[in-house]
Amino acid sequence: MLTEQQLTTLAQVMTESSHVSRFIDVGYTYLGQFIAHDIVPQTNPIPGQSRDVLPYLNMDSVYGSGAQTATLLDAHGLFPIKRQTPQGPEDLPRTNGVPNIPELRNDDNVIVSQLHLFWQRFHNTILRRGYANDVGQARAMSTLTFQLVVVEDYLRQVLAPAVFDSVFRFDRRWLNLPSRPIAREFAHAAFRFGHSMVRPFYESFPNQPDVTLPELFQTNRNLDPRLELDFRRMFGWPVLNNRVEDAMTIDPFITREMRQVPIPTGVTINIAEMNLRAGAQLPPGKAYVQQLLAGPNGAKLAAAFGVQPLPDLGPLTGRLPATSGITIDNLPLWPYLLVEAVHASEGKHLGVVGSLICAEGLANAIAGASHSIYCGRWCPVDEVLSSLGKLGEELQEQRRAFANAAYTDRTFCLRHVIELVLRNN
Repeated sequence: MLTEQQLTTLAQVMTESSHVSRFIDVGYTYLGQFIAHDIVPQTNPIPGQSRDVLPYLNMDSVYGSGAQTATLLDAHGLFPIKRQTPQGPEDLPRTNGVPNIPELRNDDNVIVSQLHLFWQRFHNTILRRGYANDVGQARAMSTLTFQLVVVEDYLRQVLAPAVFDSVFRFDRRWLNLPSRPIAREFAHAAFRFGHSMVRPFYESFPNQPDVTLPELFQTNRNLDPRLELDFRRMFGWPVLNNRVEDAMTIDPFITREMRQVPIPTGVTINIAEMNLRAGAQLPPGKAYVQQLLAGPNGAKLAAAFGVQPLPDLGPLTGRLPATSGITIDNLPLWPYLLVEAVHASEGKHLGVVGSLICAEGLANAIAGASHSIYCGRWCPVDEVLSSLGKLGEELQEQRRAFANAAYTDRTFCLRHVIELVLRNN
């Protein structure tokens, strides 16, 4: 475990620089945050403002749970999306700026709040187009579509390919992570990799070029018209010649602007320091890997994926003061997995251990959901879409219209859903 001084030093070094990825579209940074808010409880919950988060990818963050769902919808079962002014952008339903949504963390920044709004619009599209007969059926369709996006689009990009195939094609579980509650190594280390993907500025806002990261933190405010997103600039088609704005590389460096992130209590936090403190009770990264290798699947992990402890600090080498005492032996699990991503792929995707933790954590969350694309096996995309009736047919049309032989592994992507919603808005 690091001392307080070592923790502060490491957080400072980790927030000194970052690098553009050129491999993952920028929107997936915030899709990951949206996913986390659905299944991972708040690190420092605020009394009276934190919902009871269940470890199942049920879209409770959008629909709420139990009787709460009815309070979020109008008499027609629709989310009451409104414009604050006739020419203004659509926004979450708000009272004095405070959104009427189950998961208040989804209003932490304007990108996540508009992702939340997008899934509300998707629900409304399902009902208005007659794809579903009632709210319950619409929620089931929305949840299954969301889970397809998570597995076939998001995880396909951020996981090591061999791990993705092993877990989501051949249904192999390697770590035996608990499903309830969410495993600590998932919640407090591995699935925080997305913080390294955050950019210092964004160009996906048609009405305001070069929006800086601090401008995105507008909690409990009506959406600024200048900050209305163009999702087509954040999520591209999976084709070689159609890139959109890029996320940053998955590595142990986080943009400097993450040193002072405002939270609802009125103070600012250093995200790197918060993450290091959240994972303080976990074993260091090297010790965690050694435990895996000593466990019942250790020999299989080594043979199947070449799992072994990292030899050095990788890109952190030379950046930490020689007197800090921070080495690869005591590096906490969260930055260890970010270093692993650099060793494995130069930050294009997670390394094997980080991928295994994230894959199994989300596989558990989906398998345990009340509506799930896991039914004793991972259902193929065509099978899931077929079960969605007319909605599935519409989504299949999007897949056919933008099929590309170079990306046969990207069988379904969020952009398919985006086009359906925007076309019917």
